[in-house]
Amino acid sequence: MSGIEEAYGLESPDDSRRLYAAWASTYDSSFVEATGYVYHQHVAEIFTAGFETSGPVLDVGCGTGVVGVELRQRGVATIDGIDISPEMLVQARDKDLDGPVYRSLILADLTEPVGLDDHTYGGMVSVGAFTHGHLPPSPLSELVRICAPGARGAIGINSVHFETLGFRTWFDAAVDDRIITDYETVTVPIYAGSAPDGGDELATVVVFAVS
Repeated sequence: MSGIEEAYGLESPDDSRRLYAAWASTYDSSFVEATGYVYHQHVAEIFTAGFETSGPVLDVGCGTGVVGVELRQRGVATIDGIDISPEMLVQARDKDLDGPVYRSLILADLTEPVGLDDHTYGGMVSVGAFTHGHLPPSPLSELVRICAPGARGAIGINSVHFETLGFRTWFDAAVDDRIITDYETVTVPIYAGSAPDGGDELATVVVFAVS
């Protein structure tokens, strides 16, 4: 079974820890490069388009740091990463563009409260963390709490799972509850060509501001 197949079969935080402990050292080469993965590039571009952050940005489920690299290349100066896998965070710590890409790296299970102060971040980005076998919609409430009013969010979710796993419902309720502003969605490809299983995969990037 490939790492991609295993990732979609995860059922618990412990499953995530085991998979990414084994995959971390080769993730960039065996997945990002080998599959033509471009999802992170699209989300970083959408997040930064026409927006200047007024505070640090949180990379949610940062993994090996490929999203942070894209954000830094697009002018985001201060980035923190958070992830459940200490082995993936080791890889992220090594990402360097005239200095470390990340200011801080936080080890946390996002299905639990993260223990960070309200209004800490001026923006948050996530690529691939909110999906089947990883994170459900509910941790978004905690992440919005730690973002300042006006903070920008760009959350990428596999388009099939956006509809079937309750993400659209969560965002609609968050707008009704005035937790976030009205949101927009942008559909992007996950891979430059066909998906590794021979299909075509798309992601829905939800863009919003914290109220």
